[in-house]
Amino acid sequence: MVGTINPHIGLSPTSNHPCWAHIKKALQQRLKGLKCLGSPDCNIDRTFTSTFYFPQKVTNPNKIKRLYRNPIYLAKEYKEIINSGEVKNQAEVARKLLISRARITQILRLLKLDSLIFQELEKLGDPLKLKIITERMLRPYVNKPFKEQIKILDIL
Repeated sequence: MVGTINPHIGLSPTSNHPCWAHIKKALQQRLKGLKCLGSPDCNIDRTFTSTFYFPQKVTNPNKIKRLYRNPIYLAKEYKEIINSGEVKNQAEVARKLLISRARITQILRLLKLDSLIFQELEKLGDPLKLKIITERMLRPYVNKPFKEQIKILDIL
C-alpha cells in the first residue's frame, strides 16, 4: 500500500501501517473545536437515570422435584439388610450403599426411639415432599426418656 489512508493520517515510512504520531495528531485536530458534554466547562445541569433490566427466572417444567427420605424408613431398611443376612454388619452395609459407617450408625440409632414416637413418624410416609423431619433433628432425642421424646411430636 503506497500513499496515505486519508488526508489526515499518513503511513509510516518504514511499514504499511499508519504512524501513531500521525493518528494522534489527526485526532487532536478533529477534537480541537469540540467540547465534551458534562465536562467542567459546560454550564448545563444534567440528570442521569439508569434503567436496569433483570432477566426473569426461567423455570424448567421438566425439573424433577426433590423427595426426602423419612429417616425412620431408612433405619428400618438398613436393619432389614443386616437381619436378612445379606451383609454381616454395619460396615458392610456402608460399603454396599457407598456411605460412611458413622452415618449408618446414626440412622440405626433412631430405632431406639420409643415405639409411640416411632409409629407417629412412620405415619408421615416415605418419601417426604418437604424436609419435615431429618435424622439430625431426631438425634438429640434418641437416648432421652419418653417424656422428652414426646417433644418431637410438637415439632411436627
